Amino acid sequence: MNLTHTCLECLYRQIENFLHTLQSPSSYAAPSQAEILSQTKRIINSLPTIGGDCMDADSIDTDSALPPPKAAIAIYENLAKALNEPDPYKHIKTHSIESAARILTNATIPTSTLSDCIKVAALGNVIDYGSQSRFSFESDFDFAQLSFARFDIEAFEGGLENAKSLLYIADNAGENLFDVVLLRHLRAHYPNLSIVYLVRGKPIINDLTMEDLAHPLCAEIHTLCDVRSSHLASPGFIYTDAPADVRALFDNANIIVAKGMGNYECLESLKRANLFLLFKVKCSVVAQYSGFGLGKMVFLHNKGGENA
Repeated sequence: MNLTHTCLECLYRQIENFLHTLQSPSSYAAPSQAEILSQTKRIINSLPTIGGDCMDADSIDTDSALPPPKAAIAIYENLAKALNEPDPYKHIKTHSIESAARILTNATIPTSTLSDCIKVAALGNVIDYGSQSRFSFESDFDFAQLSFARFDIEAFEGGLENAKSLLYIADNAGENLFDVVLLRHLRAHYPNLSIVYLVRGKPIINDLTMEDLAHPLCAEIHTLCDVRSSHLASPGFIYTDAPADVRALFDNANIIVAKGMGNYECLESLKRANLFLLFKVKCSVVAQYSGFGLGKMVFLHNKGGENA
């Protein structure tokens, strides 16, 4: 899935909205918010998109169009440099982890079946500071209101029957606590299954990193699986950018679960019988491209053919 003009506008708004959350000009060093936004626009205008659109120009080279998560790298690297803060969303991620823990402690959520646990993991994908959609920790985590446009549970259960290894590609901070519900079920019912949980290689937006998992509320995940870094800076798993050892993990896993819309954007073109994409449709571009309704949850067996 390649970058569109709407994606460019969304990336710009992400930076604009984040800067508005800063308490005062003293919250960051020069340049000013206006200068950061101007820098962001210059970066965005250099990015190739489908249709040749950019924010200020009518046409650019479209032969090198790229997926939206890859486009985010330079934009968020610039934000970190401008603020002199390598992890600008750190406080947001900490808040998300603590809020997720509170929700899971207080909510009555069924977890007795594999299907239940997949749905809980999907619910965690509501957490996102890098999409068109806004969310609330106070009102948007109602398990009973979950609506799936696709739920390929039978294929997943079939794959688990003889699987020896599972690669779980993580998404956002806080979402990992919802993932734990599914990982706990897998560990209990498939005790011989080797599970690797793959997180981002460096901070970008509110995506989960190894450093975030040092939070005391995240301790359980280390007992359920082997947590590793993807060494990738993008908010989505870009196979061709991954180092050889991470590509080998991907290639050799019997089952792969990739969480979040960014991973969908990067992996949907990679049709594999062992690949499952679990995400919420949070933007109009993905809704139109995928054919799944805006706001719907999706658990997609990305094998191609009828799923293409």
